[in-house]
Amino acid sequence: MPELHAIVIHCRDPYLLAPFWSLVTGLPVTPEDEAKLAEKSLTPGEAVLLRDPHHRHRPQVWISPVQDGAELPRPGRIHLDLVGDAEERAAVLEAGATVVRELPRWTVFADPEGNEFCLLPHRS
Repeated sequence: MPELHAIVIHCRDPYLLAPFWSLVTGLPVTPEDEAKLAEKSLTPGEAVLLRDPHHRHRPQVWISPVQDGAELPRPGRIHLDLVGDAEERAAVLEAGATVVRELPRWTVFADPEGNEFCLLPHRS
């Protein structure tokens, strides 16, 4: 069976979404991409890699900008379900997420560009 290696999130602004998704997934931006984000020196179309260097088995996440003039896939084409507690929920909101809807067992959020994801509580 194939193994999940990476998730790609297309965006308009990697400088906005890379830090957001780094916080939300707990995956750090690689040091070389962190420097490019700080210097605002990404080349056109260059993606930012989020990867845990200590846990290579975890999927990596690429924050990939669309080219100027290219159509961005509409929100909802990929939807992540994450698990977190009240403190992590607050951090997600502070990072720029908005609540789309509250459901009995989870909350649907949108990232700063409107891509939806869910946050479920830890299982007891």
